Amino acid sequence: MLQQKSKNSLNFTHQKKYLFEISQTLSYCSNCSTVIITDKSGKTISTIKPKKCEIHKEESLPTFLYKSEANKIYNFSNDKSYNKIRSDFVKLMKSNCKKLDLNLKTFFSALDYFDRICSIFVAFDLKSLKQISDLCIILSAKLNENMSKAMEVKCALGGSSNKNYVKDELYLLQILKYDLVRITSYDILRDILMCGFIFNDEDFQEKKMNSIYDKIENMLYLFCESKHWIYMSPKEIAMGIVGWARDFLGLVPFSKNIQIVFLNEFNDIHNYIKCLNKIKKCFKIKENKNIEKINKI
Repeated sequence: MLQQKSKNSLNFTHQKKYLFEISQTLSYCSNCSTVIITDKSGKTISTIKPKKCEIHKEESLPTFLYKSEANKIYNFSNDKSYNKIRSDFVKLMKSNCKKLDLNLKTFFSALDYFDRICSIFVAFDLKSLKQISDLCIILSAKLNENMSKAMEVKCALGGSSNKNYVKDELYLLQILKYDLVRITSYDILRDILMCGFIFNDEDFQEKKMNSIYDKIENMLYLFCESKHWIYMSPKEIAMGIVGWARDFLGLVPFSKNIQIVFLNEFNDIHNYIKCLNKIKKCFKIKENKNIEKINKI
């Protein structure tokens, strides 16, 4: 039988020199990337996570604390037509990124570029979209990979052989308003994993926590093909995945402490609950399809 963590076995002390005060009740420890809640009586509750996620991150605060574009949803000129073809292009971009051995940050940034660009189109030409998806990966690789890898990506996706490459790239940059550094759902989810989304006053199974930590990025990777993706903000998507993970662990998806730490700028959590329900439904459908395939075999 797996042991549950006791409510008092995971209390940590944090050195003051590493603590950043976010609010009167909330602090962040840059030494172990932990968030600490302090109530009126002075009692503290900390986030916890697997040992491998305790990293020193002094250079910046976690992205989930930012309010800017992390909560932005794009307005699509023709979302219904786009959603009919989007999944195929997401799969194509995944395939290209996998073949070229690119990291997930590169993929999710490229996907963000692709969705932002397609949001302004009324009609969609498949051949042009193929070229746009390749250019998005090239742009993202230039930003997120080393120089030699970026050049490899450019050559592999035809950037070096395309006579109009410079003009095409400039056209996309103009659509994107030269804004390539956006906070994606992947960025937010990564920071949440590093900070932890479980608290030291909660009961859970450690083995199950380690298991879900190994799978959670893949859940985001799978969900990005969903028709629901373009209707959610990066933060809603990331928190929906976190809510799903907590539910899997037998915890309240959006508990009071979760709201204090991650949803502190909103009083209303209904949007996050809606996102969670769509994510759970999406994974349930995928699971049922896999069962059907197995039964056929």
